[in-house]
Amino acid sequence: MKKRFLLLLSLILILSLNFAFSHEGEEDEFMLDHSQLYPITQLQAAGYGSLAFGVLIAVILLFHKKMDEMAKKIMYSVVLIVVALVTLYLVIVTLHLNVISITKGPVHWHADFEIWVCDGEMMLTEPKGLSNKQGVDLMHAHNDNRIHVEGVLLDMKAASLGAFFHAVGGSISDNEMRVPTGEGLVIARNGYTCNEKPAKLYVFVNGNLIENPGDYSISHYEEVPPGDRIKFVFTEKPVEEINKNIG
Repeated sequence: MKKRFLLLLSLILILSLNFAFSHEGEEDEFMLDHSQLYPITQLQAAGYGSLAFGVLIAVILLFHKKMDEMAKKIMYSVVLIVVALVTLYLVIVTLHLNVISITKGPVHWHADFEIWVCDGEMMLTEPKGLSNKQGVDLMHAHNDNRIHVEGVLLDMKAASLGAFFHAVGGSISDNEMRVPTGEGLVIARNGYTCNEKPAKLYVFVNGNLIENPGDYSISHYEEVPPGDRIKFVFTEKPVEEINKNIG
């Protein structure tokens, strides 16, 4: 038992060292994708394992009558080894992510949002595929104007508004917002006009104007409220005339 525990601990340590060195000079500042930490992703491991398991079972079913006892034992042993290796890999990766995460485990946080440009509400590009996600697994929406942070965080930047816009294919800063919509990328930059007047970008969280919106990490709540209600407004109106609340 102790040997197994030491082996598992050693594997986690090796993966941790790999994590530390593999991120030097890394371009993914938001840490939304953990796949680069490992030889293959958990989904790939499960997929390859299922494929190997299916092939082995098919071989056994097709040729079991022609196999002698030794061949049968070998085939069944290989099946057990494949299942054990895939299970062990999934467990090790899960434990490793939990160990190195800043939250020591998965989170499930939400924040509601609205995006307005020149008095028109902007809707993100419709989600594609079976996942029904606008974004990635860790940071996404479901065409519901709700930010979903679901998974293990290696850096709090991964729960930021900058990470959300990055995940859906846009960006946000103090003076510019890029929003991917069904009609294309909408760019709202300070100095651009609304109703033939110079406009400005404002971001409100729970009715309060914030600065550096890209750096803001959403509150750590599953329910909204108390989770954040965030409103992005690009308008020519003075801040005193803007409706700061969503809904």
